[in-house]
Amino acid sequence: MILPKGLEEKLQFLEDECKEIVESLFSINEEDRLVSAVTLQQLGDEDTVPFLICALDDSSTSVQLIAVTSLWEMANEKAVIPLMKCINSKRVEKVREEACNALKELINQDHLFKLLDLLETEDDTQKIYVLILLRKIHDIQALPSIADFLTSSNSILRKETIITLRYLNQLTHYPPAILLANDPDIDVRKETMLTLSNFEEPDIINTLCKSLIEDESWVVRRNAAQALEHKKDYFSSSFLLKSINDDHWQVRKFSMRALSTVVKEEHLEAVIPLLCDDYSDIRKEAAITLGLIGSEKAKGALTQSLDDSDIEVRIASQKALNKINK
Repeated sequence: MILPKGLEEKLQFLEDECKEIVESLFSINEEDRLVSAVTLQQLGDEDTVPFLICALDDSSTSVQLIAVTSLWEMANEKAVIPLMKCINSKRVEKVREEACNALKELINQDHLFKLLDLLETEDDTQKIYVLILLRKIHDIQALPSIADFLTSSNSILRKETIITLRYLNQLTHYPPAILLANDPDIDVRKETMLTLSNFEEPDIINTLCKSLIEDESWVVRRNAAQALEHKKDYFSSSFLLKSINDDHWQVRKFSMRALSTVVKEEHLEAVIPLLCDDYSDIRKEAAITLGLIGSEKAKGALTQSLDDSDIEVRIASQKALNKINK
């Protein structure tokens, strides 16, 4: 057994039973090291943290994984920096994922600049994990370090960056983000819609409305509708009146929700037919929206919906009628 430099003295302070287990962590036999790692995990002794940190560099992926999990469970701050070294492309995915999940719970504001330092690399995998971790800190100081990733040739990096933008505190204006509404990658456009809902740029509503009507992906159109629900801007109503008849039911559903935030009596005739939609979710949203309009002209259609096959539609229709009859 050969202990790494600096750990010999720490070993002497362990209790005899624990010392024997730790010594096995440095055995030439992988099975012995694996058993030792599992046993140390079960013991949860804080004094073994330095040895588990050392095991993060074990030649066995299984030992690495148990070491990561053990350090996560102990929640010892000394493990944060070593765990950051486990999120690069040299590690296998399951180790990277476990380390990232551990760091999500262990990092804090004090680790911001260390995370930003990790972005100074050609390793896109490491950048992606750092972007994920920056969402736990929410600090707008990260913006200059991640801004260029929006134009990366790596679509996953662009996607994770646009997601991270919506987690940064006090970020309400960032024009370069709007450009990703036209990104060639569907996943990037999908996430861009949700991020734009947090911004106050003058062109945001136009961009969302354009994507709602023109994007080829129903997922992007649905997210555009969700963003418009959040924005509550009457300008979007003319576009939402079109998208409540979209080919995909989820787009119709969220378009109806968005329309309900800006609905007026002039929209009545466009909403009533949706009480007969094939999907009960949309029929329910239509009933809710008609209740918000509060027009006597909707009573006949809502009364018929009291016989709908779906109980939630019937309840929504009754509530809408109650509002109208007040």
